[in-house]
Amino acid sequence: MKTLADLLLASGRADAVVADAVRLIERHVGSRAGLRGMGLKTGLTMVKAARPGIVERAVRRLLPEFAQALDPIYQAFRASARSDFADFLQQHSPQATAALLAVADRRIGQASPIAQSAYAKLRGSAEAELHAAMPALAELLARHLQV
Repeated sequence: MKTLADLLLASGRADAVVADAVRLIERHVGSRAGLRGMGLKTGLTMVKAARPGIVERAVRRLLPEFAQALDPIYQAFRASARSDFADFLQQHSPQATAALLAVADRRIGQASPIAQSAYAKLRGSAEAELHAAMPALAELLARHLQV
């Protein structure tokens, strides 16, 4: 049985998944309001100005680990009688969020001190932000699994 990583990282599909994920991140950050939204927008703008292409590189680097982390949920979906992965993933949002944050938490230790500092400031709200983005992420993944 193919894993989620096998499907998402297949030749020709990975580039589209990465491009869609970058757009999702930028749309999500752009849609946030209030002080948190202002902070996220400012942070993303500063990071992109300092290191052009950083968001795409980060997504490309983390996608295999994120796919592996979500694979148990994907395999449970495959074993179920359900036909809509997006809906299934949204129903398992707490597990998906925890799995994705575990990857990010593990990987930040390998990042620069500046990135670690920025992550530490944002980590407190990361769970809420990821939960808010989960419907769009679920749709993105489901769309790429149907191709």
